[in-house]
Amino acid sequence: MRLSGKTSLSIICAFSLLFLFSCATTAPKTQKTEPPTGQKPAETAVKPQESKEPVYTRIAFGEKLKNLLVDGKYDDAIALFDTVPEPDASSLSIRILKLSILISAGKKTESTTLANELETAYPGNVEILYTQAVLAESRNDLTNRAKYLNKILQIQPNNSQALTALGTDYLGQKNYAQAKMLLIRAISVDPNNTDALLGLARVYYMLSDLEKAGSTLNLAIAKAPDYSVLWAERARVKSESNDLPGALEDIKQAVTLDPNLYGQWVDYGNYLISAAKKAEAREAFTKAIELESESYLAYIYRAGLNDDLGNTDEAISDYAKICRLYPAYYFAAESLGILLWGKGEYAASGLAFQQALAQNPKNTSYALMATLCYYRSNKTDEAKKFMAKYIATLDHAKTEYFLCRLFVDKSGDADVLNRIEKEKDITDRSRMLFYSAMYYDLFQSKAVAQKFYIEITSIKAPVFFEYRLCQWALRDLENAANNTTASDSKG
Repeated sequence: MRLSGKTSLSIICAFSLLFLFSCATTAPKTQKTEPPTGQKPAETAVKPQESKEPVYTRIAFGEKLKNLLVDGKYDDAIALFDTVPEPDASSLSIRILKLSILISAGKKTESTTLANELETAYPGNVEILYTQAVLAESRNDLTNRAKYLNKILQIQPNNSQALTALGTDYLGQKNYAQAKMLLIRAISVDPNNTDALLGLARVYYMLSDLEKAGSTLNLAIAKAPDYSVLWAERARVKSESNDLPGALEDIKQAVTLDPNLYGQWVDYGNYLISAAKKAEAREAFTKAIELESESYLAYIYRAGLNDDLGNTDEAISDYAKICRLYPAYYFAAESLGILLWGKGEYAASGLAFQQALAQNPKNTSYALMATLCYYRSNKTDEAKKFMAKYIATLDHAKTEYFLCRLFVDKSGDADVLNRIEKEKDITDRSRMLFYSAMYYDLFQSKAVAQKFYIEITSIKAPVFFEYRLCQWALRDLENAANNTTASDSKG
């Protein structure tokens, strides 16, 4: 896993500046000598032959290294250190610089080896100790990370960077009092420490003090207007403060400053959804997906938007992707099954509902839908076998047990209806009534099924997915009746 973001880049920048500064102060100077007044300059008989091999200089090395880092060519940057001659190759500044680049390139083994060597040689070096803290974080070793940060503070009690890191860690542990104390201390040492200001703003946000969170972020943005995370964080505060236009303005600035951060595009999409700008929100989530095509969150949001916007095939594709990336999120399999059912792709729909059932085996709706898909695919035996196996897991005293048996025995429908009518919860009653209606639709009377469909669709504010299927079923019955009437008229 490659370390990324402002922390690792700041390490590289800090060490690079340190090294390049040493280049500027130690590079040999060339002086132009003038002949004494009245004398002509001596002529050189033979010019020395120029070397065809590139000559190492600190300045040339630093420039080439900087260009490789800007282009993100970490492997080439690491290989460049092999060209450094002694004594520079063994110097502390070069080795620390190489270490910082190894960390940012995600070379954990090489980073750890070099960091341990440097710590042994320079046990009190604060930069090396901080690098060890960064490496500990990459291993999720919070104990050693805290050990290194506290060791830094023993050497330099007012080290703003270590105070910020430790405070941020306490924030992650929800120890807001300790986080607040350390971050305020870091800011008192270095008022321009925008990471500390960001951390403090997040503490205030978690403590529901939105006013202080906002004012802290205002201060941070004034000091570092190009730091996109600050704008994204202030957008969150404004959103929570019911300032949606302000939140949209700030998050737009964030993605403009850094268009390569997945989370900020996801936030942008969510704010656009809140503003009822569905098409624009869909584009924001698409941007996020382009950045991280294997992260499921943006697909979840975009799938719902595609469904709402009538982009059924795109929604199906998104839900299928979620089912692969995050199968535990069974709502994606549910939604996939619904949309495939709506297209009449019953075999595929049944597989989706079975995937949902595997993740949530107590949801009898999924088992019933999978059974209906078998019946709609003219696989009667498979339907009965599937449901017979499932009902063995049900409580035989519950109405749902008798409803499920109906699709195995194909009898007892009157008793099932009587039990359903006694259900007090309107959602449970309506949901089970839909499956009874489907039973009549498939095996007995479409007229009776239509009556139940109409009853279900009259419910206000439905919260069960079968309501949508009921609307489609009612539409299909009405279309079939209209087509029959039109045919009779022509006849």
